[in-house]
Amino acid sequence: QDAHLFATTIRENLRIARQDAGDAALRGALGRAGALDWVDTLPDGLDTFVGEQGLLVSGGQRQRIALARAFLSPARFLVFDEPGAHLDEPTAAGIVDTILELAAEGRGVLLVSHSGYGLDRCDAVVALP
Repeated sequence: QDAHLFATTIRENLRIARQDAGDAALRGALGRAGALDWVDTLPDGLDTFVGEQGLLVSGGQRQRIALARAFLSPARFLVFDEPGAHLDEPTAAGIVDTILELAAEGRGVLLVSHSGYGLDRCDAVVALP
């Protein structure tokens, strides 16, 4: 829910997931997370400093950078806890769609969500009272 960013640039926050990632991979992950258009408007682009714990960017932007980092990760299994937090409903739905694409590509995905969006496309659903 609360994406952690380190006190460095967007580029370096993304490279935590994959040190060898070049600009094309970083931009692709940001695009999947719905953050590329925003990053392209920044004067320093990928080299924009996000501040301590990412406080120089909004909660939604912080969430998207963290999602892009997860998308870059070579991990076979990913856990997403409320990935749409801090995002408007259409954007959150788009993020869930992208996460479910990862599952369709063969990666394991655990999606924790209060929203019912996309559950019809999951292999299993566990509802807690």
